[in-house]
Amino acid sequence: MLVLLLALASMTVLSMACGQGEDPEPSPEPTAMPTAVPEPTAAPAPSPEPTATPEPSPEPEPVDQDDELTRAYVMDGIGRYERDGLEATVEHYVNRDSIEGERFLIIIDADDGTFVAMPFYQQFLGRAHGYADRFLEVATAEGGWLEHRGFHLAGGDTDNVREEPLRSYLVLRDGLIFISSHSILLENVAEATKDYVARAIALYQTEGLDATVDFYNSQDSLEGHLYLFLIGADDNYLAHPIFPHLIGTDIKDVVGSDGQELGKEIAQTTEEGIWVEYLWPNPVTGIEGPKTTWAIRHDGMIFASGYYAAGETAEAPAWRDADPREYTVEYVNRAVERYRQGGLDSVLNYYNSVASFEGQWYLFATDANDIYIVHPLIPRLIGTDIKDVVGSDGFELGRELAKATEEGVWVEYLWPHPVTLKDVPKVGYAVRHDGMIFASGYYPDVADPETYTKQYVQDAIDYYDSEGVQATIDYYNSAESVDGSYSLLMVDDAGVLVVSPVVPTLIGMDAGMLRGVVAREPIGEWLLAATEQGDWHTYLYPSSTTAGLLTVHIWIIRHDGHVFAGAYFVEQ
Repeated sequence: MLVLLLALASMTVLSMACGQGEDPEPSPEPTAMPTAVPEPTAAPAPSPEPTATPEPSPEPEPVDQDDELTRAYVMDGIGRYERDGLEATVEHYVNRDSIEGERFLIIIDADDGTFVAMPFYQQFLGRAHGYADRFLEVATAEGGWLEHRGFHLAGGDTDNVREEPLRSYLVLRDGLIFISSHSILLENVAEATKDYVARAIALYQTEGLDATVDFYNSQDSLEGHLYLFLIGADDNYLAHPIFPHLIGTDIKDVVGSDGQELGKEIAQTTEEGIWVEYLWPNPVTGIEGPKTTWAIRHDGMIFASGYYAAGETAEAPAWRDADPREYTVEYVNRAVERYRQGGLDSVLNYYNSVASFEGQWYLFATDANDIYIVHPLIPRLIGTDIKDVVGSDGFELGRELAKATEEGVWVEYLWPHPVTLKDVPKVGYAVRHDGMIFASGYYPDVADPETYTKQYVQDAIDYYDSEGVQATIDYYNSAESVDGSYSLLMVDDAGVLVVSPVVPTLIGMDAGMLRGVVAREPIGEWLLAATEQGDWHTYLYPSSTTAGLLTVHIWIIRHDGHVFAGAYFVEQ
């Protein structure tokens, strides 16, 4: 599970993307007005001296009313702070009565980046905002603007929060950052998306292809909802940090849930670039929604990224509270029904796409000869015989699944966990229709994951007490120590990570640097502040193999000066 400690992404109250506010529209060119000439009189008179044409005053620059309202709202907050003090100001702005339409005030401590005040999401108060450094770059005593995607109160209703493009005004005063925002047009976020892609091209030009692929396959490359997918000159994926199993596959084969051949449309891009609109799973919410992607060719390759259109708050996905066994049958039955209604091409197009993922559920299917024709998670299996698939324990799981009848068959077997890649129990359901196999499955939950996690960590502590520190480091950095989705994280008495079997590149890091991927939670700070009594913490992470969002529950405890941690996750 500790692969989830890789940092970056956004789902805090103000999720950040890139880019400053656009320059204001230029004032129109002044137009000279003709000067009136007096009527001549009858008496002769010398010719009048020419009269100079007065220079007209330039028209004032247009005032953006939304900007003025947001600026005024922030300045009112600062005025209250200077008049009544911090305590009274916080008391006012943590109250929902302080909300004015779509605007609410957030106060952040510039020294440690923690939330000081906000009228909702009270659980964030006192916790570090992962983008405090970015705020400090923009916030000044005179005020600064930042455009990004974030959460907006539709009609001022805190129960109707939408993800929309925002324009925020930030002021730094007495070591505090005062922030408010309003919704803006999507075109502004479009410019931020193009800038994100342009920076990827610049990295390629200066550092080369290998460095670019490595960076944009890492979670460090994410900026809010923005991530890059990089396509080679042969139209095969080179980088995709959200759905890495797409790497090596042809983008032209990607089809949306509605049948749109979005991959072929993206592949038509040129050196001038194109915009493509389609449906795609949102990496933060895990819910499919409208996406607009900017794609441009450079050196024959495609550099692309996109943003998600604003919309109503999505309902919880159907699988979240469903019985996994019942949902597996329902998912497979829907695939069979798609085949009946739309034919084989409809099944191949949809279920070989990541758009078909529903939490941990995806379809794998064979033709009447038991040859894989669908497998979106491991596409290299397509064209092979399912009967040849054998588990790590020697169990011929493929042959058991091939015994499926029209009534269906259940098979229990070992299969790599999508996070640790360690084999864990999986329950599969397969049914025959027109001779073909339609199948899916789920990973059974541990009956009491909290107890199991704490016991796993305690077993590591007991091992440490009996075998010593070096033996513990050696064993828990080995694959043998990984128990399904459970693995250990260990920090020594100097605050350095010494155990991380799933992501060994973290070993030797300063533990304090670790942050959550979605909401930038201060995981490193939790580790360094661990007590001998132990504490639970939670953070969010977008699943790398499905379209879902993971809630990670991590147990952290200090023992003999060292910190031991383990975690379990819940698919959202």
